[in-house]
Amino acid sequence: MSQRLSTSDWKSIKPALFIGLALALLQIGSGLATYHQSKNILWEGKFQTAQNLTHGLVVAVADQVVLKDYAGLESRIAQTMSNEQVASALLTDLTGKVLTHLQRDTKKEPRLIFEPSHLTLPDTQEATLQVQDAQFITTWNKVSLGQDLGWARVQTYSELDNADLVGLRQQTLILSALSVVSGILLLGIFLWRSYFVVVQREHQIEVKLDEATQRLMQSEKLASLGELAAGVAHEINNPVGYVSSNLHTLKKYLGIFDRVLDAPEVNTSEMAALKQKHKYAFIREEVHALMNETLEGLTRVKIIIQDLKDYARTNASTNYVSADIHVGLKSILNIARNQLKHRADVHLSLGNLPMIECSPSQIDQVFLNLIVNAAQAMPEGKQGLIHIKTDCNEEQAWIEVQDNGSGMTAAVLEKIFDPFFTTKGPGKGTGLGLSVSHSIIQQHGGTLSAISTVGVGTTFKITLPIKRHVAQG
Repeated sequence: MSQRLSTSDWKSIKPALFIGLALALLQIGSGLATYHQSKNILWEGKFQTAQNLTHGLVVAVADQVVLKDYAGLESRIAQTMSNEQVASALLTDLTGKVLTHLQRDTKKEPRLIFEPSHLTLPDTQEATLQVQDAQFITTWNKVSLGQDLGWARVQTYSELDNADLVGLRQQTLILSALSVVSGILLLGIFLWRSYFVVVQREHQIEVKLDEATQRLMQSEKLASLGELAAGVAHEINNPVGYVSSNLHTLKKYLGIFDRVLDAPEVNTSEMAALKQKHKYAFIREEVHALMNETLEGLTRVKIIIQDLKDYARTNASTNYVSADIHVGLKSILNIARNQLKHRADVHLSLGNLPMIECSPSQIDQVFLNLIVNAAQAMPEGKQGLIHIKTDCNEEQAWIEVQDNGSGMTAAVLEKIFDPFFTTKGPGKGTGLGLSVSHSIIQQHGGTLSAISTVGVGTTFKITLPIKRHVAQG
């Protein structure tokens, strides 16, 4: 079954996303670096071409410089200018006097230039010098033939060939795109694997945790039932006792009815004397009262048993239904009657609550925990008071269970919702009641809080949303 990613799942996968993004950026950066490196290679090739052209010119004109063959010099320079990358080419003697100079305007034929007549020569001991500006790459090369004769200067355009750049960009773009696509595929495989390894594993853990929580809730419920068992038995024993007594009395009365009914036919006065002897009129009236009292007792037993069954019922999967929580509250008070009657009086201030979407058996479990705890908080010998109030607004309902018992210190109050924390003596409490209650209310999207003052008492407050908020995703 497919699962949508929750916020916690995205947090688990977030590092993988960052790694994938970093890899994609690295691939793009690598592509850009390759592009610039290739561009630098083109520039190096352009400088090398300018140097080769100048060196070729020097080799070609060395003899003509010695012979002062200016026509031959011009012819050799014209050959160099046949390369369209060359903007100008000239020769000078050792004093900087220009011997011949050809120059080309953009996309035009070379022409002979007579100005300037002298140039400042490079101040260097090297045979070759190259400099670049916005327009030209200028290459100087000495003209030598056994000895220095002068300088040759060739200027080539300081720009890369557009076709080369377009091809380079396309090549870089294709390589970068392939790198990014391969990175996305690898990241997709990684995330898909992460989904099954991380998300499904977390889902299984959550399922097991939910099962453990359900078992813990049921265990606490059964522990509460164990504590109530003796009191419930006493509550059942009272009506059963007078039902049994009434049945014995009814049995005796039936014997009298039999004697009256089985009596031989006599005159009216003799029958009246017989009925008066056995108090027939009184017994007849008393039978109806006994029957009503017996039925009331049996109804009382039936209600207690039904309330107990409803409370003890196991909810393997929590079913949320619209319920009247006042019904569950009164049922819990009925079950806990014996626990309460010798410790505290219960005063109810019930508001006009709507039907609330909840798991009724779980809310009943919370009520029982809070009410029994309130009763047990009363000091020995004191008949306390438990005040239960309910009210609501448009969005939520709240229930307060207030007692005037011993109260709690701030240190104890901080720990009351911790699992297995209890202030009761050994064997008198599991320490899970309030922890489980807190968990139940949180699962319902509500809150359970407490305020307490030592010697004054404690108030627990439950808030529940009237309409259950279903998490999206």
